[in-house]
Amino acid sequence: MLVHLTVCGQLPVWVCISSQASGVSVNPYCIQAFNEIKLKHLYRYIVYALTEDLTQIEVRKTAPPTATYDEFVEELIEAENLQQCRYGVYDAEYELKDGQKRNKLVFFLWSPECAKIKQKMVYTSSKDALKRALVGIGKDLQACDHGDLAWTNVLELCLRSEVAQ
Repeated sequence: MLVHLTVCGQLPVWVCISSQASGVSVNPYCIQAFNEIKLKHLYRYIVYALTEDLTQIEVRKTAPPTATYDEFVEELIEAENLQQCRYGVYDAEYELKDGQKRNKLVFFLWSPECAKIKQKMVYTSSKDALKRALVGIGKDLQACDHGDLAWTNVLELCLRSEVAQ
């Protein structure tokens, strides 16, 4: 599917959003919201979800730049309470040992143990389609329990590629 999309007041672009092997498509607003977090830092995080019929990925929530990582985790745990999976992008701010401040966009696949098997399979098989549409992801984290969501894991993931640690 070819979609006409104007992002953040820039020139219009055509974006190809194709269904992958899972048959799931990416809603154009997913890309627009991602570009707004990437280019303008309008959000701290975005939570994505599949529609009820498991055919399209859509934006479930955006949070202002003042939101915290704990609030992001609460959103994922809320999905767990519904026995559902989620995708997310978090604009992680962290500091290197030498005091330099950095930001990285971290992509999350939240697939809690209690989620339905079919949903876990569709989320996992559609992950790459969403990641390909979201150009500029810095890191990728797959989590299936609360321990995986610990900020220390995110920080460690972000620091792995930094030279001046």
